[in-house]
Amino acid sequence: MKLNADLFRSISGEKLLAGALILGLIVSVVGINLARNKRTASIPVKTAKAEIRRLQDNVFATGRVRLVEKQEFYSYEETTVKEIMVNPGDSVREGQVLGLLDAGDSGDKFSEAEANYAVQQSNLEDALHPRQEEIAQIRANLKKAEADYKNAQKEAERNKQLYDQGAISSQELEEAELGLITMETAYKNAEAALKIKESGPTGPELAALKAQVEQARIRMELAQREFERNTLTAEMDGVVIAVEVSEGDHINPGTRLITIGNTAKVEVTAGVSEADSGRLNVGQKVKVTAAALPDREYTGVLRSVSPGALVEMGNQGSQIEVPVIVNITGDSKGLRTGYTVDLTITTADIKKALAVPYEAVVEKDGKRIVYVVENGTARERKVETGLDTDLYTEIKTGLKEGETVIVEPEEKIKDGVRVSALKNVPAAGGNK
Repeated sequence: MKLNADLFRSISGEKLLAGALILGLIVSVVGINLARNKRTASIPVKTAKAEIRRLQDNVFATGRVRLVEKQEFYSYEETTVKEIMVNPGDSVREGQVLGLLDAGDSGDKFSEAEANYAVQQSNLEDALHPRQEEIAQIRANLKKAEADYKNAQKEAERNKQLYDQGAISSQELEEAELGLITMETAYKNAEAALKIKESGPTGPELAALKAQVEQARIRMELAQREFERNTLTAEMDGVVIAVEVSEGDHINPGTRLITIGNTAKVEVTAGVSEADSGRLNVGQKVKVTAAALPDREYTGVLRSVSPGALVEMGNQGSQIEVPVIVNITGDSKGLRTGYTVDLTITTADIKKALAVPYEAVVEKDGKRIVYVVENGTARERKVETGLDTDLYTEIKTGLKEGETVIVEPEEKIKDGVRVSALKNVPAAGGNK
């Protein structure tokens, strides 16, 4: 019994020693694995590849369609509508009468002004090119005035002798001398009249005559314009856009009456927000869509960008906008004047650019960097960027096509840390 007990104790000690050794080995292996796992633990990250793609930058605005070529008729004085000869949608031709207003006495004023202009023109023409009959008549008048003047001289000498003899009074002598002066004046005037007629008017006289003609012409044209305003005449081919009065209406000055225009030529006016206006340049391409025409898309080009900004009031309060005008360059069929349209103005278009999602580019120490994944490790890379869009950033230098970058890197992402790409994550930046 003593032998069996010693044997049992011997075997049990060996087992305990072996168990202890095995337990220690297991603990060591676990510890090593834990340390190794701790050293090699990676940070899960969302990634994307640097790819060649087309990049576009767009500015969005809302505008209104208007006619490029139109004619609007307004009243210039208080009057009455006599007749309207067209309806909205009618085609009209240049020179066609569209309506009549009560002319009042403007017709009589025009006739008087026209007659006065004719008289002033005739006076100038006579002065520049006198008729021979007139010259002959003036010469005859001069001869008569000369004869009368000589007779008056003789009569004055005789009266002087009679006065010296006491045959007539001083009053009678004065009357005779006054008659001589009158005849002398008539003679000199006749001489001057003949000289003017034969040589034409002098500089000041000619200028005065021409000024009278010009004044008469201006008065006639003003009277004519006032009279013709009462006849509403089309100055272009087009379509009647609006008729805003009816026959018999009593209207005030400034009332809009009829609008016509060329519906084949339309443009869009819009306001672009202050924040986006710095990216605008004349000549940029524009896509135009209208809620009234959901299946149509129109093309245009930015024709003008205002040098100033305006404060516009809206539902959200006031905002500063820069007015722009867009020419429709293609087919404009269906775009009606007054329609509200949406504009997509392409401010930049790069057909082939190396790009990454814009969330991949971060600022560090005043520089733009990305984190490139190389063999499961994040590597900091300085890059030079170009165009920034809502989804992508152009990379000019620092990356190659196909390299993998971290999107939205967290603060714990540093150069040299281990990373692992998340699985089943939607493509960063949207679809191509």
